[in-house]
Amino acid sequence: MQKRKLGNIKSNILLLLVLVTIATIFVVAKYSGRVIPNVEGAVGNTACNLYNGGLFCADDDRIYFSNLNDGGALYSMSKNLDDFQYMQEDTVGYINNTSNYVVYSRLNYTRNDSVKHVLQFSYSGIYRVNKKGSHSIGGIYAYDVGAVSLIGNEVYYQKHEKDGNMNLYRASLDGKKDELLLEEKVVPGTLTSTKIYYAGAEGDHYIYSFDPNTKQKVVIYKGNCYQPVLIGGNIYFISLSQNYNIAKIDELGQNPTILVEEKCSYYNVTPDEQFIVYQVDDGKKNRLEVMDLSTRKKTVVKEGDYNGISIIGDRVFFREFGTDDEYYFSLNAPDVVESFNPPDLTEDKKK
Repeated sequence: MQKRKLGNIKSNILLLLVLVTIATIFVVAKYSGRVIPNVEGAVGNTACNLYNGGLFCADDDRIYFSNLNDGGALYSMSKNLDDFQYMQEDTVGYINNTSNYVVYSRLNYTRNDSVKHVLQFSYSGIYRVNKKGSHSIGGIYAYDVGAVSLIGNEVYYQKHEKDGNMNLYRASLDGKKDELLLEEKVVPGTLTSTKIYYAGAEGDHYIYSFDPNTKQKVVIYKGNCYQPVLIGGNIYFISLSQNYNIAKIDELGQNPTILVEEKCSYYNVTPDEQFIVYQVDDGKKNRLEVMDLSTRKKTVVKEGDYNGISIIGDRVFFREFGTDDEYYFSLNAPDVVESFNPPDLTEDKKK
């Protein structure tokens, strides 16, 4: 009788341990995949950086970037440009920052070593990575996308449709919601809490504002415009009808002003509207320049063909077109250009 009771106790203990183990597995599975909400209204990256491919992004502590020395993989570094850390092997673009994650577009179809990615579900898509710990990855959308921009807990992106068109969608940060917003080729550059500002790409090139909640679209400016960016109360853009000069209007579409009377292909404006950095493509002496918008003083940064102009604090990063060469300079000393040569931590990430 006593042996039977002892056996029952052991069985009950074993059953209890099994139940505790199952419950633990369930809790871990449930909460390890839980997405921590972002601050409402927080913008993932500047519109100008995103128009330049979203290759650099920063929070209060670190800079997140696409490392050309490691196939465009996602890395982070300190604001002093040291303490480099590997985060993900994906070739990344359109990098956005939240309080807990880095959100990016996967561009693995551009890699030379794409064979080693054959087991991945998709060569493209939108993904989020934990900033801390193991940098675990989570999918938001796993198919072919274009530009990606984030505000609060919503991700706006261009989706390549099966019929060849590219439309604007909105997904939730956790990937559980996905919604078609506009059947237009809209680059989601400037996002506010209520509107998207963009230039038409089909039919006309006017500047529009679009409310994603009411679906109301309003013409702001009837011009031949490219890459409009709302900063403060001004909208900056490249004027296609004025030899690709860089111009600005106010938020209501009034007071058009030419800022840069050069043929430009890329540009970036500092968030305080003090400087504008741009690539001049006049066919004579192509070059990267910076202008102080308060004095209109221009400084030649470097002669040649450059893109990927990214502004992080008082530093400007840029890439030489068609090469893997990357540079940076300080806006306080634009004539002092240095090579940006981050380490390839491939061996470290294998450990």
